[in-house]
Amino acid sequence: MAEAEAPVRYMERTRFYYRALGYENDYVWAHNDDVPFARPRKPNRELAVALVTTAGPPDGSNRDAQNRKQVWSGQVASPPVSFDTDVAWDKESTHTDDRETFLPIDAVKRLVADGTLGKLSARFHCIPTEYSQRKTNEHDAPELLRRLREDKVDAAILVALCPVCHQSMSLVARHLEANGVPTVVVGSALDVVEHCGVPRFLFSDFPLGNPCGHPWNKDMQTETMRLALSLLQTATAPRTTVRTPFEWKPDPEWRDRYARVRPEEREKLLAIGDERRKARGQPPRVVAKG
Repeated sequence: MAEAEAPVRYMERTRFYYRALGYENDYVWAHNDDVPFARPRKPNRELAVALVTTAGPPDGSNRDAQNRKQVWSGQVASPPVSFDTDVAWDKESTHTDDRETFLPIDAVKRLVADGTLGKLSARFHCIPTEYSQRKTNEHDAPELLRRLREDKVDAAILVALCPVCHQSMSLVARHLEANGVPTVVVGSALDVVEHCGVPRFLFSDFPLGNPCGHPWNKDMQTETMRLALSLLQTATAPRTTVRTPFEWKPDPEWRDRYARVRPEEREKLLAIGDERRKARGQPPRVVAKG
């Protein structure tokens, strides 16, 4: 595969981007050698499945008194018209105006209607995107497990948007699987998910933000969910990755854009980093080597 068509190395891009902002210490991404693995106890036509996303409610109702994001749940029958997707997805190449690209409620309903899937849970759930792996592991993942048990679901489809979203979802998948809930992570950051280690990953080689298909393309979104459900049953071991057959046709050069640091932008990025540090009461810039 040519480099221009190879999956984007998001961990590397993120590292270089934050160095350009003037941060000296690189973020340490989650990595695990062992991966828990739970098998579905029923065929798909009898399964009850929940949808989980890293998007959040538009009104900020998932924040606590300290303004920290928490697990949030909504009704499948009446989802918000729009969602909070203010994370680092590829805003230059696409948009998140179509909810189905990151929370495919209607696509899964179509699979229930045609008999592929038994049931979609009455609730969907939103997981906070967290740099803090400890918060995800010790608070958010157990809370999601509690809610899924309340919903009496048999499995979960987890959809991620930005690079850190993929890490948060991967950690959640690991916790659910360790507690007997089979999962499929659907996303576009191959390196982040495989570095963390999950049981099943449906890789969509699309710009970050639309892992479930092109905006407004119902057929593609339905087939992406069909692939996710198939992977739920066909994976025989953890670390099973399947790539969707779809291509991002609107813009074949999208891979070159996300978080690229160009020489003419360095001073601008350092200034942005200075503003971030000032707002957080942190020391001034450190121009990192490399």
